[in-house]
Amino acid sequence: MEAELTGLTYPRLNLRDYTLDDNNLAIGCPLDNGHHIRDTPQQNLGVLDALPLELLHMMVSQLDLRTLTDFRRINRRAMQVVDSVPQYKAITTHASNALRGILAIETGRWITCETLYDKLCTAQCERCGDFGGYLYLLTCKRVCFLCLSEDGSYLPLRYSHAIKKFGITPQAVKTLPRMRSITGIYSPNEKKSHRRLCLVDFETAFQAGIELHGSQEAMERCISSSAQEGAGSTTHWGRRTRTKEPFDGKSSNVLRFLAIVYAPALNRVTLKLERGFYCIGCQRSYGSRPKHFRRRFTEASFKEHLEECGNIQDGYHVG
Repeated sequence: MEAELTGLTYPRLNLRDYTLDDNNLAIGCPLDNGHHIRDTPQQNLGVLDALPLELLHMMVSQLDLRTLTDFRRINRRAMQVVDSVPQYKAITTHASNALRGILAIETGRWITCETLYDKLCTAQCERCGDFGGYLYLLTCKRVCFLCLSEDGSYLPLRYSHAIKKFGITPQAVKTLPRMRSITGIYSPNEKKSHRRLCLVDFETAFQAGIELHGSQEAMERCISSSAQEGAGSTTHWGRRTRTKEPFDGKSSNVLRFLAIVYAPALNRVTLKLERGFYCIGCQRSYGSRPKHFRRRFTEASFKEHLEECGNIQDGYHVG
């Protein structure tokens, strides 16, 4: 199949997405994995050292990444145990920027080592099923570019926006997966983010609103009623209050890229990385699927793509 792909595909686009991992994560959040291999631990883990290593590995892999990182700092023995966990080794080897990103934006308390490993070993976008070349680090989901840049579920919300949009309380927001962004340049449009923003996950805020109000219909009625009450009211300075949704901008929206890192997919069996590739026949297509230049494929999904859109001649799909 690889020979058949020659001339029909290409490995990468000639542009940068400016996601979280394009903003000096290695400098801002360095990892010391592998730096202390020769150091003999001078202390132990107390009663934990009485457990079989396999059981320790199982326990550690279920820890959330913030707790795991804190545990790893206890002493050299703790570091040795964590670094020998197979899932953690795979993450630091193949997805170190995902780990750095999670620690940098402070979402580690909601993501376990096992969950991150599982997403590393998942190739499909959880929303559409295409090859997903990215991880959304607010709730750790595998996602493709089109979904992360267009789907509302991958648009983190400011606290005030989430409260207004779903009719939830500030106290409820504080219980949801949330992040503090890193300043830098984001989106293919290279927009600057000058401040660290406190943001909450859209999907979990939506579910919190439904839980609070009892149903989606009840939530929407409450929001509509609040919007009508606010419409036409004025501020202290005589200005009308804003009732419209903030402009999204899709792929030019900085908020959509603050929790995104590039991440190839790891095959659990072969231990090979899958990065996906692009279709020559779609490289000039900027509309909707299935012929969008941003779609990535595997060998299997590309075969299905050709069946759907036709073979490629002279750089275009025919038939």
